[in-house]
Amino acid sequence: MEQSYIDLGPSVAMSKEEMDSFLQQKLVARLTSIRPDGYPHTTPLWYVWDGEALWFLLGAGAYPRQHLRNLRRNPKLCVVIDRDARPEHGGLFDAQAVVIRGTVELSTDEHLQEEITQKAMRKYLGNEGEQYVDAVLQDGKPGKNRVIAKVKPEHIVTWDFRKGQGAGGASTA
Repeated sequence: MEQSYIDLGPSVAMSKEEMDSFLQQKLVARLTSIRPDGYPHTTPLWYVWDGEALWFLLGAGAYPRQHLRNLRRNPKLCVVIDRDARPEHGGLFDAQAVVIRGTVELSTDEHLQEEITQKAMRKYLGNEGEQYVDAVLQDGKPGKNRVIAKVKPEHIVTWDFRKGQGAGGASTA
């Protein structure tokens, strides 16, 4: 039996500039950490990309999050940030993604909490985001109760399948 497949190969990889532009969009990251029982734990989070590192606001207020407990124990993680319009619009090529593997650095520095929270609120909510900064920092109890997670990528895989559209990538095996 003959099987058809599309081999897009490295021609669909994003350049550094394309990746930077993609990561500036209002997308949701899926951060995966490792639970104590060895199973992966995936959480959707807003993020800030500064061109060299991903920054996350992790909740440590009234209800500290599982991913924070996981990362304190094991700082290795994987993050997927993607946009895939294929299910809604059909076709094979309207999908982009960045997958980052790395080790997290955690900080409770109050200045850094304010800085990253302001950047995230501005990115996702525009000028209206400023009104939510204090509530986000408090995370359900008085004070600044966020842990800032900085991820410097150790390994990055990217793709933009739109680059393969019409490239004659269809093959048979």
